[in-house]
Amino acid sequence: MDEFRSRLGESAEVLKSNLSMATESGMRVVRQYSDEGRNLAIRAISEANSEASSAARNVMSNLLALLQRLKDTAKEVADPTMIYEQLRILFRDEISRNNAFFILVGLGFGTTGGVLLGFWLARPHLATPIMKSIACTSFRDPDNVVVCNTSVPQFEASSDILVRVRAAALNRIDRRIAFGYGRTLRRLIRNYDVNYNPELPLVLGRSCAGIVEAVGKGSKSGLEIGDEVWLAAQWYESGAASELVVVPETRISRKPFLIGFEGAASLPYSGCIALSLMDSHGLTEHTCKGKRILVQDACSPVGCVITQLAHKWGANVAVTCHTRSAPVIHELGASDIIVFANEHFRSNFIDVNVEKSNLINELASRDKFDFIFLTTRIAYDYKFLEKFLAKRGVIVDAVEPELASDEYGPLMRLLLGVLVKLKKTASVIFRTHPDWGGPHVCHLVLDRLAGFVNDETLKTVVDRVYTPNEVEQALDHICSEKSIGSTIITFR
Repeated sequence: MDEFRSRLGESAEVLKSNLSMATESGMRVVRQYSDEGRNLAIRAISEANSEASSAARNVMSNLLALLQRLKDTAKEVADPTMIYEQLRILFRDEISRNNAFFILVGLGFGTTGGVLLGFWLARPHLATPIMKSIACTSFRDPDNVVVCNTSVPQFEASSDILVRVRAAALNRIDRRIAFGYGRTLRRLIRNYDVNYNPELPLVLGRSCAGIVEAVGKGSKSGLEIGDEVWLAAQWYESGAASELVVVPETRISRKPFLIGFEGAASLPYSGCIALSLMDSHGLTEHTCKGKRILVQDACSPVGCVITQLAHKWGANVAVTCHTRSAPVIHELGASDIIVFANEHFRSNFIDVNVEKSNLINELASRDKFDFIFLTTRIAYDYKFLEKFLAKRGVIVDAVEPELASDEYGPLMRLLLGVLVKLKKTASVIFRTHPDWGGPHVCHLVLDRLAGFVNDETLKTVVDRVYTPNEVEQALDHICSEKSIGSTIITFR
């Protein structure tokens, strides 16, 4: 047993000795490989630092060499002798001098143009202020008149006036404008630009009333901010049915103090037409007395004005109108009223058989007229009315005439453009306003109208008042045969 224990102890000692030797051998191998790895890393880092230092030294050397060459070149260029030699070579003969001159001029213009272009491209783009307007968005669609946002108009002259509109009147001419009336001539007059002054949307409305919002520094009208005014716009100008409108000082005046904005908006355009026609035919408060005057469709805006003025000035006024408007027209001063009871009373003005027309029969039973005023468009040749005129009698057409320019082709439009430019040039030279047609609209006529209203010679006739969102109903009513006087859009 003791021997067995002795041998077991010896075996354990031998095993312990072998394990110790194996462990020492493994540690030596690990230390060896560790030392070799460290040496390799140190050698790699040293070589990299050496290459980086070499590259840095090369870059620095090249940079110093370049700076030295630049320094030497600068000394040579700055040398007056060298400069003189170069200039002498450059300007050695006349051809070289001319070439150098043109090169310098080209560089100057190019540099200046580039700087200006850069400033223009870098200009701040501010948001364009907008306003609510009644405008047509095309010239073909049946539902082309809508309420939309348009750019706030800018002053075109230092004498212009900015007005905040309270009420505006729509007329039959606005419907015609919405379908292209005067489009060709308007384009040439207004100088439309796709980006800054587009043709569409085109604001409608020929007259309005409102409050002065701003006055140009060059204005001599005497108007001040806060004044209540009325104004009229020609067919070729942007309309007045918007929240704000800019108008020349020659087209604006203080509104009558006896009426409100809705009533005031009904008169400027139609009143200017009526006064212009009556003045041009010598009908004044001194010459009207005893004249026999027939007003076709006296319930139109222009017809209402002519009927009142002619009656106040002593004329015998006969009118045609619908049964619905007869009481109103009688109050305006008509002494003889020819009425038609059906829904389409204008069709009764003349039938297929002229001799059997209701109008013919009515007129044949009356004395002849000195003046016959046609205030709405009619679909027949009115020359037959001449037989109902007295000697030297006149038929006066108060409706805006059809414009031949609307049917012009490319060549005729080109010639018309030349004519428009010539008229504009002449207006600048002689400091006048070119006449493009239409009624005589100016502050003097508006002042006369205001005087007639204030002394109760003239009454306003407002049939219906609509909001901007009801513009479709407003236009339908204007073109209907039951409308009386003016139809108003309120912007209150």
